[in-house]
Amino acid sequence: MKHAPKIIALLVFLNSYLLGITQNVRIPAEWETQEKVWLTWFGQERRDSVTCRVIEALQPHVKLSLNVSSTSMRSAAIKYMAKYQVDTSTIEIVMDPYIDFFARDYIFFTKDKANKLQVVCFDYSSYGMYPTIYGKPMPEVEKKYGKWDERMAVLLNLPFIKSDYVFEGGGIEANGNGTFMIIKEMAIQRNPDKSISEIENELKRTLGARKIIWLDKGLIEDKIFPKFGPFYKNYFGGGANMHIDELCRFVDESTVVLPYIPIEDKNKSPIDSLNYPMLEANFKILQNATTANGKKLKIIRIPMPEIEQLKFTVTVTENQAKTFKDFGLEKGDTLYRVPAASYCNFFISNKVVLIPKYWMAGMTETQKQKDEEAKNIFTKLFPDRQIIQIYTLQVNRGGGGIHCMTHELPISKN
Repeated sequence: MKHAPKIIALLVFLNSYLLGITQNVRIPAEWETQEKVWLTWFGQERRDSVTCRVIEALQPHVKLSLNVSSTSMRSAAIKYMAKYQVDTSTIEIVMDPYIDFFARDYIFFTKDKANKLQVVCFDYSSYGMYPTIYGKPMPEVEKKYGKWDERMAVLLNLPFIKSDYVFEGGGIEANGNGTFMIIKEMAIQRNPDKSISEIENELKRTLGARKIIWLDKGLIEDKIFPKFGPFYKNYFGGGANMHIDELCRFVDESTVVLPYIPIEDKNKSPIDSLNYPMLEANFKILQNATTANGKKLKIIRIPMPEIEQLKFTVTVTENQAKTFKDFGLEKGDTLYRVPAASYCNFFISNKVVLIPKYWMAGMTETQKQKDEEAKNIFTKLFPDRQIIQIYTLQVNRGGGGIHCMTHELPISKN
């Protein structure tokens, strides 16, 4: 029976393929009622302080599940949350040594016509780093992070569809009725041997896509350039590698938010000068786009934070000199790490919307005004939900934001 594993694998694939093509499925919109929200404890002050603020904001409105990697981390998390006066008795704590902090990206839920949930399990390439940047093979330990969706399907006793295409949750934005927004460059980078039509067909099969709006590129600081090189002189990015949730989001079935940079400010920063034409090109794409139901989009422009104020400075050490030599930098030189920071990286939950804020003492008054402008816009967009601002720069510097670190479980009839 030496061929038994291959036969079993083939049967699993066929079952998942048939399940995908025979069921009319959709990704629930984020604003639909949620049963639970997942977060992951990181074990680092920089991120865990943000996690506590997110828990504080969500806890009155939705059940929470907190992923931890070990018993010692569980104890440390409970102790740390006590400092923030978080009621840990109501939080489900789940132990799994292979869960990433950015829970958004590792699982997709769909609903069928009967409102029953199922899990879609895409392949995993660590945000496109394997094999494009790191080569092959991917370490077995790293692969286990990409299998969280399969482990969750088993834990929740949900059926699942498997796919050998690569996608992360933050890379696909859905309106709940079959309209998707995706950055084309990201989809191709993750699936270099697939055509756009092949990718579209797979998203129809697995996620119920009826219409895909392909946006052009993404924030320059949200790209992992070859070998983590600079995107401009000594400016380095390092986000999730072209995720749509940093660029453009649905706030209802036919309304989207897209950042803007005032034309008079577009040359104040090399970052803004690179992002300005991309944002305006995507604005034109959205102006000409319609939903799956043929409805034109309403586009709300929201500010971009003053990203120059959010970058942090690194001085090249002797140990780092070899790494940065290829980029023209030597020991003692200065480089800038630019976080992917955007007001688009918000999270909608039951009765609340969590949005980032960035101003802190020492920053300009104009950055404080942008925080306030963003809050006012979201207050108008979600009049029936409380808008809660959370300072997220500590998380942005790790490659994501509020939306990346959360993942909702939609309510269903399962």
